This record gives sequence, C-alpha cells and structure tokens, in this order.
Amino acid sequence: MSNQKALALLQKYLDGKATFEEKALIDKWYSLPENIEDAAAVDDLNMRKEQLYQQIVAEMNKKEAIIVPFYKRSFFRVAGAATIIILLSIGAFFIYNNKQHNEVAGLKKQKPVSNDVAPGGNKAILTLADGSTIVLDNAVNGSLAEQGNSKIVKLNNGQLAYNTLNEKPTEIVYNTISTPRGGQYQLTLADGSKVWLNAASTLRFPATFSGSERKVELIGEGYFEVAKNAAMPFKVDVAGKGEVEVLGTNFNINAYSDEATINTTLLEGKVKVTSVTSTTSKFLNPGEQAQQKLNGHIVVKTNVAIDEVMAWKNGIFNFNNATLEMVLRHLSRWYDVDIIFNGAVPQRTFGGEMQKNLNLSQVLRILERNKVQFRIEGKNLIVL
Repeated sequence: MSNQKALALLQKYLDGKATFEEKALIDKWYSLPENIEDAAAVDDLNMRKEQLYQQIVAEMNKKEAIIVPFYKRSFFRVAGAATIIILLSIGAFFIYNNKQHNEVAGLKKQKPVSNDVAPGGNKAILTLADGSTIVLDNAVNGSLAEQGNSKIVKLNNGQLAYNTLNEKPTEIVYNTISTPRGGQYQLTLADGSKVWLNAASTLRFPATFSGSERKVELIGEGYFEVAKNAAMPFKVDVAGKGEVEVLGTNFNINAYSDEATINTTLLEGKVKVTSVTSTTSKFLNPGEQAQQKLNGHIVVKTNVAIDEVMAWKNGIFNFNNATLEMVLRHLSRWYDVDIIFNGAVPQRTFGGEMQKNLNLSQVLRILERNKVQFRIEGKNLIVL
C-alpha cells in the first residue's frame, strides 16, 4: 500500500468512516517497514499517528477499563516519532510498553502451578448412524468408516473429511460431531463445505447430501464456508430456534444457550436468517450480524468487527468491552471449568485480546490486574 493511501485510510479511520476491510489494510500496512523518503510526508504521517494515539488514549480513559495486552502479533511496532500500538482489524486498541512486554513475556517462564488447567485443543466425538462413536482426538489418521455414500477420513492435520464414493447411496444417514468443553474441531462435509466447531458445540449432518437442499443442525458455535450449489441451498437449523439459508458463503453462528442472543455474522456472500418463533426473516450483507432475541425478534447490526467475532477460530480470546461474566463464559468453555462466585459478582469491564494457548493460571494472572482474584480448585474456578 502506498504511503498516500495509508495516510488517506488513517484519516478515514479518524473520521470514523473506515470499514473493517480498510482497517485490515491499515493493520497490514503497520506491519511493513517504513519506506518514506519525503521529510514532509514523514511529518504528516507522524502527525496522523499522534492523532490516532490521542484518540485511543481518550477512548480508554473514558471507558476506564483494564487493557489486556496481546503479546504475540508481529504488528506491534514503533513508527516514526510517535509510539503507536494498534490493532485496527478488531476495533480494540492497546498501549504497549517495555514493562508490560517483560511481564507478559515472562508468563511462560513462571513456575508451574500444581492445580493448573491446560488450554483446550482439537477434541471431538463422532457419532455414526448406528449409534457407535469414534473419539477423534485419539483416532489414527486415515479411513475411519463408511457412511451412506461417503468415506470418513481423518487427515494428517487432524481434520475430518467426508469423501463421496462412486456408488449412489441407498438411504440418507446422519452423523453427529460434538466438541466438549475444552475442545474444537474442523471438518469438511460431503459437498465440500467446511465447518469449524467451537468448544461445547454439536453439528448433526447427513453423511451424503441429496434432494433439493443441504440441511444441518447446529448447537453452540460454528463457522461455515459453504460450497456453492444453486440447485441445493444450504440450511442451518440453529438450536431449533432459527434457520440460516445460503447458496455459498462464509458466516459464523453463535448459538450457545447461556448467551442472551443467537448471533449470525456474515463475512462473505448473502444469507437469510429466519426466526422459528416469530417467523421473521432478515437478509444480511457482508459485515452485518443478525441478533435473534429470546422472543424471536431479530435485530440487524451493521459494521460489525469481524475479527472480534472470528477471534475464537484464530486462536484468540477477544475481550473487547467484555464484562467479567462474559469473560468467564469463554474460560469455562475453553478450559472445561465450572465458575463459582465467592460472594457478589464483581462489576468489571475488560478490553483487548490474548492467546488461547496459555494455561488457565497465565490468563488469570493478566485478568487479576483489574482487581479481581481467582482460585483454581480441580475443575472449579473460584472468583473471589
């Protein structure tokens, strides 16, 4: 990206008019080395960055939230005369300094905690049509079974794939893949569509698609990259409360029972979201999110921070403007722990993101900066 374009996008962001695609461009630009020879351009660039810095500081002071550092991304850098650390692609901003860097970098060097909890990983159970089960995280790579007109294969990267055979199926059979708390998994369906399941989620699907539609059932959270087939629309039954219909597109559905709304977020293409309760339907464009409430009413939110929605798939906790209860729901699912409050629920607001490959004690050490204490007792996380 040219320096002139970078300056224009910075100004557009400062005016509050940048799209999430443009924020991603700025993010990429920040990760590249400077290449400006014109001294006036350097001064102009530094002035814009200083404006951005002051805006970030003002926003953080207004929210008075703890800033949780994320310390792996390579785009933390010093640019010119202004020390600016930004993460525009998710809409959350972080002040970064050597003291913080040394502290978080030392997390992995701290002494092991005897009752610590390791992070989750690729774990799932596949239930075949006859009720038999396969523990996928323990299964060897290669062919696992045949269902309908598909051969089920565990790939070398740990993913699951349904490969269509030549002969026609005699009947439609359904399989179910379930991830536990502390688990996630990726699979490719028989039509070539890809699905990523988050922790504590279930997907029921036909081993082979046939007829006039491709229909699956989701409980929990999943990200879909649907193979295009105009003759067979792809439909997702969302926890029996709603339906998402597409031809070929990329979208995320969050339908956990302990969340206030069912959120369908569109990344690419177009989807139709329908509430079973109210029979209301809404069409989404990229960057929009349908929020279905308990009464079935659907509200469409525009200009959604896509990176915040997709953080779970990219190995990140995103706690931007999150309450303590919201944070703990994420930790409960990923570390397979039950949350117990010792007293009233502390009213805290968090901001930022961090890696999901940390042990639970390391995550808690960062969260405790916001005047809340924790204790791990077996499978229980006690909030003090």
